[in-house]
Amino acid sequence: MRILLCSDLHLGMKFAGYPDVQERLVEVRFTCLERIVAAANEARCDLLVIAGDLFERVTVARRDVQRAAAALRGFQGRLAAVLPGNHDYVAPDDELWPRFRDACGDSVLVLDQPRPYPLGHFDLDACLYPGPCTTKHSDANAIGWVRAASTEPVVRHRIGVAHGAVEGQSPDQDGLYFPMSLRELAEAGMHLWLLGHTHLRFPAIPGARDTLFCAGTPEPDGFDCRHEGQSWLLDLDEQNAVSARVLRTGQLRFREEVVDVRQASDLDKAARLAEGPESTGTILRLHLKGKVPREILASVGDLRARMAQGLLHLDLRSDALQEEITRDAIDRSYPSGSFPHTLLVRLAERGDQDALEAASELLAEMRA
Repeated sequence: MRILLCSDLHLGMKFAGYPDVQERLVEVRFTCLERIVAAANEARCDLLVIAGDLFERVTVARRDVQRAAAALRGFQGRLAAVLPGNHDYVAPDDELWPRFRDACGDSVLVLDQPRPYPLGHFDLDACLYPGPCTTKHSDANAIGWVRAASTEPVVRHRIGVAHGAVEGQSPDQDGLYFPMSLRELAEAGMHLWLLGHTHLRFPAIPGARDTLFCAGTPEPDGFDCRHEGQSWLLDLDEQNAVSARVLRTGQLRFREEVVDVRQASDLDKAARLAEGPESTGTILRLHLKGKVPREILASVGDLRARMAQGLLHLDLRSDALQEEITRDAIDRSYPSGSFPHTLLVRLAERGDQDALEAASELLAEMRA
């Protein structure tokens, strides 16, 4: 059986902090889903699984639900299955998942109940054991029922599908994201676990004995997501041995860099971050720092204009880039003969750079 695993598309994210490229960032998540379906079809997958957070929120717009359903209806394999995650959880007054079901028809299975889902009707000798989320936060996971139910029905492949933090893999210091221990997962009786929530895939390098797979997000959505967007292509043989291959599914890159500027050539180094074939799809946050002559400080505006042309979005931060304290800078800042001027000139003549910078900062604070 061949499976394409993805999760955490977060369709309907607003990206309000990027008004100049907001429409592009919103749109690319939908085109990512369409590429995933196309990749699953090209690989002749039997099963396409989305392990939670297909949508960003339970109140996602009706048009977004319909567009996601239309994309998944294009899957040509045996079955597409979608698990509610902690962002698009199943609620008592839920409108999202009934609306999604209506839009999908019989082509998509929503795993919204903690029970076995035998797949014999779909010509697959397998059963899915899902842990659907029913809230956004929980200190208990949704897979506690699986171990007792794992012997029924009798099938070749028992596959768990869950969404939450995994011990040793997911940041969850307060234990509020459906935490799952490795022991609990191992003892649940599954041949394979398909997991979502963590936006970085694991295992990093799959081995023959790995049975836990998390795809990470297939399209980066922020600066804490530094990979190119990925999904898993998994082959499960008759003895339930897994072979795995990573599929690159993202278009955009979020990149954060720090450049220490000491001379003009360092600005050229920064400018090169906006070059290359991937730059037009890159959201770059660039921090410039250092002490530089006035003419270099004045050229930051030109650098910003140069780089912005080659990037999807540039967030250039130069607060830590300051003018080097020279005699000319002292003369421009304070009247000759004044106490600040005399003090800074003497420190500069002594070559005591640390004292010069400390005195300059103190005087600037007093002036403010």
